[in-house]
Order: sequence, then C-alpha cells, then structure tokens
Amino acid sequence: MITTEEVCSRIAKKLGSKADSYDLNADTAFESVGLSSLQIADIVYTIEDDLKIEFDESKAASVRTVADLVKLAEESEKGGAAA
Repeated sequence: MITTEEVCSRIAKKLGSKADSYDLNADTAFESVGLSSLQIADIVYTIEDDLKIEFDESKAASVRTVADLVKLAEESEKGGAAA
C-alpha cells in the first residue's frame, strides 16, 4: 500500500529544489507542479514496481492528482492485479 505522503515524497524528489515552492498534498495536481508527462509516468511505473502491481493502462492515463494515484494503487492491490 502507498500513502499520500509517499507519493508526495516521490514528487518532491522529481522536483528537486523547486519542491519547496509547493504545498504537496492529496489534492496536488501533477501538472500544477510542473511535472512532465514523462516524470509522471516514471512515478507511476516506479510505484507499480515497488508494490508489485500492474495498473490498468486506461485508468493510469487518467491519473491527475496525488489522491487519484493513491486510489488507483489501492484498487489495483485489492483487485489482485499482480505483475
């Protein structure tokens, strides 16, 4: 299981020194903090690998906020969509 805080931590790592400019929380939209689609995909794929789950591609493509990603991870774990 992944938490909002863990996702925010991953975003902060991607943002580097710019992370201090943002209040990262469950409502944070990835694009609002300047993450590129490649950086977002990297976060999503890393979470899949870490949790040993596989996201439904169509659902993963619609992830826009930290809360969306946490919810998708929870659904994928419960659904038993193991990689």
